[in-house]
Amino acid sequence: MSDRLVAGLRGALLFASAALLAAPVFSQDNDDPLAAVKSRGVLEVAMYDAFPPWSYKGADNRPAGVDVDLGKALAEKLGVSFKARLFAADENMGDDLRNHLWKGHYLGGGVADVMLHVAADPQFAAKEDKVDFFGAYFHETVSVVYHPAKLEAFESPLALTGHKVGVEIDSISDYYMSGAFNGRLRTAAVRKPSLLEAVTAFKAGEVEAVMAPRGELQGLLQQAGIPDVAFKEQQLVGMFRTAWDVGMAVKSTDSKALRDALANALAELRAEGRLAAIFAAHGIDHTAPSAAASAAAPARHDDD
Repeated sequence: MSDRLVAGLRGALLFASAALLAAPVFSQDNDDPLAAVKSRGVLEVAMYDAFPPWSYKGADNRPAGVDVDLGKALAEKLGVSFKARLFAADENMGDDLRNHLWKGHYLGGGVADVMLHVAADPQFAAKEDKVDFFGAYFHETVSVVYHPAKLEAFESPLALTGHKVGVEIDSISDYYMSGAFNGRLRTAAVRKPSLLEAVTAFKAGEVEAVMAPRGELQGLLQQAGIPDVAFKEQQLVGMFRTAWDVGMAVKSTDSKALRDALANALAELRAEGRLAAIFAAHGIDHTAPSAAASAAAPARHDDD
């Protein structure tokens, strides 16, 4: 699902007629956002509801995942309690930012204080002038996971020809397997409705490898209890982005104090080793984002 950060998010379309009948929904707090958080005693964090291992509904329908644990740690640093705002992905990330961060959904419900797992990309940032992007905390890379006993180490993706490779349908990996090398990998792709199902097929031996973002793969592999695997990063040159940083976003208007407080909290978590520990608890090797993306930018925006 990190693919949606690069290729656009899937979800239900908003009907224009319904939007015209509804009045705009604005933030529940018109005061300084940090002061409002302190006053309420709660940091509300927006994140996707079906995005394991990052954020999802776990046991007893409770929010779980890397981003949930990170949100709790950020709230703790601010001296307030944590509230997860899990939501289903809409048509694209711009819609998600509008509905859950700076304006609100036409059906109501207000907005969150901060959103996690937005991609730190200046080109996307330039299109979203209502949002301030900052605090990159992870570097994601498209990779292939495979069993060395079943598939030899390879230098070129062409080595996957003749093998079964699980991919999430309509993802970067799916598009790559369908179009790269003049379509020579097309028949190797085994398309699944979700990455979780692709990993399940890998565990069952139905496919010999899975191509997807490495962080997602590592987390799902731990959940599925799949040991003894190898990873090969893929350079999808000339077709799609193969690596990206993910971070946080707040509403751009009057949010500098909240942004700075969250950025400082993230820096403390990183320095204390707690950030890496959160990732490790979910089976993910924490890869630091690029220096440019992790640095706090001026009150602007930044994502993809």
